[in-house]
Order: sequence, then C-alpha cells, then structure tokens
Amino acid sequence: MKKARLHISFLRGFSLVEVILAGSLFILMATILVGGYLYGQEATALAGARTRAALLAEEGLEAVRNIRDEDFSNLSDGTYGLVESGNEWTLSGSNDTTDIFTRAITISTVDGDRKNVTSDVSWQQTEGRGGSVSLTSRLTYWLRTLVTGIGDWSLPIHSGSYDETGTQDGLKIATQGDYAYVVLGGGNPDFLVFDIANPDSPTLVGSLSLTGTLSNIAVSGNYAYVTGDNNGNEVLRVDITDPTNVSSSGSINLPGNANARGIYAVGTTVYVTRDASSGAEFAMITAAPTTPVVTELELGSTANEVYVSGSYAYVTSTSNTAELQVVNISLPVPILTTTRNLAGNDDALTVDGYGGALVVGRGGSGTVHVFDISTPSAPSEVGSYTAGFAVNDVSLGNSGAYAFLATSDTTAEFKVLDISTPASPTLLGSADIVSGTALYGISYHTANDRAYAVGDSDTEEVVVVAPQ
Repeated sequence: MKKARLHISFLRGFSLVEVILAGSLFILMATILVGGYLYGQEATALAGARTRAALLAEEGLEAVRNIRDEDFSNLSDGTYGLVESGNEWTLSGSNDTTDIFTRAITISTVDGDRKNVTSDVSWQQTEGRGGSVSLTSRLTYWLRTLVTGIGDWSLPIHSGSYDETGTQDGLKIATQGDYAYVVLGGGNPDFLVFDIANPDSPTLVGSLSLTGTLSNIAVSGNYAYVTGDNNGNEVLRVDITDPTNVSSSGSINLPGNANARGIYAVGTTVYVTRDASSGAEFAMITAAPTTPVVTELELGSTANEVYVSGSYAYVTSTSNTAELQVVNISLPVPILTTTRNLAGNDDALTVDGYGGALVVGRGGSGTVHVFDISTPSAPSEVGSYTAGFAVNDVSLGNSGAYAFLATSDTTAEFKVLDISTPASPTLLGSADIVSGTALYGISYHTANDRAYAVGDSDTEEVVVVAPQ
C-alpha cells in the first residue's frame, strides 16, 4: 500500500512539471505568433506607406510635365508644392501635404531649354523613424524646336565673335537663358559674362577675377561653379542672379592638392573631377558651398569631365582600360558601378548627353563614341566616328540628334555630327572659324540655334557659329 502511494505521488509530480512546461511553451508560441502578426502588420503598413509615397512622387513629376507643356516659362527655379485647381496643376508654396505625406518639388536650370526636377516625399513611419522617397527627372522645352526649328548645319558659318583684351585662351563656356559664361586660362578678369539676346553679337556685360588658374565651368540656377588649381579652393561659386553684376559667393576646399578639371551641377549639388593623385579623383558636393558635404571616390587615374543623368555620373578618364567610368551617385557615398574600355589608348576628354544618348570625345585621333544609356548603369556603345583631331569639348543639340564639336583641327576646328542614327554617326558639316586656331569649349544654345565656342585665338576668344 505504501509503494502504491509513492507511485501515485510520483505520477502527480510529473504531471505538474508537464503542465508548467506546456504552459511555458504555449506562452512562448503565443508571444511569437502575436509578435509575428504585429510585426507583419507593421511591415505591411510601412510597405504600403512607401508605395503611396512613390506614387505621390511620380505624380509630382507628371504634374510638372503638364505644367511644362502648358508653358515652359512656368518652371522657375525653386522649391514648391502642388495645387490642383480646375483640373490643372499649379506650383504653390514650398510643399503640399496628403494625409501623412509631405511633397516638395525642386526645380533647377540646366540651360535655357532644360530643367532638373526632383520630387521629394517624406513622412513619419514610426515614432522614431521617418521615411522618404525621391525621384528626379530632366524636362526639356521640346516645343522650342517646333516653334523655332533648326537651321541647315551642313554649311556652318562664322556669324560673330568677341575679342577679349590680352592673349589668354578661352577654355570653357556655358550658356543659360540670354547669357553665356566664359572662363579664361588666365588674365584679369578671367570670368566673363556675355549677353547673347542678339545671337550673333555677344556683348560683355559682367566680369570677375577669380583665384588660381581656371579650368571649367557649370551653371545652375543663380550660380556658376568654376574649377581650378587653387589648393585652398578648387571649386569657386559665382552669384549670377544679376548677370550684369556678378560676385564671388564662396569656395570649397577639397581634400588633398589635386587640381580640379571638370564640373557638373544639378541644383546645388556639384560633381567634380580631378587630376590623378593619392586621393580621390571624383567628388560629390551637396549644399554647395553654404554648408558643403563632400563625399569622394578613388578612380585610379585622372578624371577629365563629368556628365550627370538621374542617379549616375559618367566620367571620362585617362585610363587606358577604363576611359568611361560610371558612378552611382544615389547612395550616401558614390560607388563605381562599371567601366568601359574603349579601343586604343587615346584619353577620353569630354562627355555630354541627352535623353538616352551619351557622347564621349577623345584626344589623339579624336574618336567620338556614341552610347545608349537607356540602362543607365550599363552604357552600351552603339556607334563611333573619327574626327581626325582631338575633340576638346562636345555639346548636344537638336533634341540630341546633333553633336557639336570643339576640336584641335586648325583648318576645321568646328564640326557637327549627325547622330540621329546612333549606330552610324556622320559628319554633317565643318568650318574653319579662325584660321590656325583650335577650339577648347563649346555650348549649343537651342533658342538661338547657335553654337558658342571659345579657343586660343588672340583676337576672337569667343566665337559664334550659325547654320547656313
């Protein structure tokens, strides 16, 4: 009887342990299931919020396209919200809100016929974490060609010029609106502003003396950004709000002492290329230069010029195995995505793009390479043309159908390529603008249907080329 009681007590003790273990497992499983459910709900909500934000950002770009189609002049530089009135979108205020989402549209000028547009949408995801989506597009005044047309560039003519005092070479030129901005290879002044409202008679309306020897220029909105060899301020900013009264507006000292060579500006973000050094040859500068944040990338060889489209920067290089380098600029720190090894060892000197096309010009025999960048991270070469002399600068026009070249061919320094069929670029026209001289910089101006160029002539540093 005693043994039976002991046996019964043992069974009761074992059942209690089982109950405790089963209860603990149940609580654990319930916690996992409830937690998984709650976290799943939160993840679903966050994903849904991001999807809505992306749709609002895309809607913002489409709305600005509609505003552009109504009147391109409505796209003034600045940051705006969107308001729908009478089934039409208008820019208003500095942002707009939809539920928990805040949308801001930022517009900046590329040139007289192109604008960069960024649609930023932000919201509070959780109590301690915010969310954001940003989409960027480039809008063109496509109607301009329909209104003004384009002339016959098969017989280009020398239609105007400007003689700057002294013998300094004209290095690079950028156009925006009714003005052209020029940097010289020295002298005092070395930064010049021309009124080109009368297309064939550039009139000097502003000038400035900047520090160091200048090398390149980019214009965006109310500022011109200039590169040079000054070790304390490789990038200079010039306020061109009033082109007739320009003034120095700050500088940026990049790490190291390598000279800055090329520059491209989108809004207040500036992309700079530099000589080969122990440091980085590519720099991305945001909020330039009020509170600049500089991020860099080592490319391994001298980087000459840069063109930016969307989330990628296309860099020309002196490398014999990577003359074209593609940099992803959408990340906090830029990264090298891919490179392209072009035939031969001539340096890649210059680059420009339009839509899904990219054009690279080289030194030496002056090969011009045409790339398809419809897949931005993986440019595909589709055609080429050999100009015979170094191609120092290139500017695309006629909605990307023509490539205007500034070359070292002293008997035909100006050339126009027809690249409307990218696989077979052809020489459309050429001209000996100033006999015995070379051109170093060029900018095609759609509204004037003119190419404005600079070079080493001592009597015509700035020249105007027009169609027949």
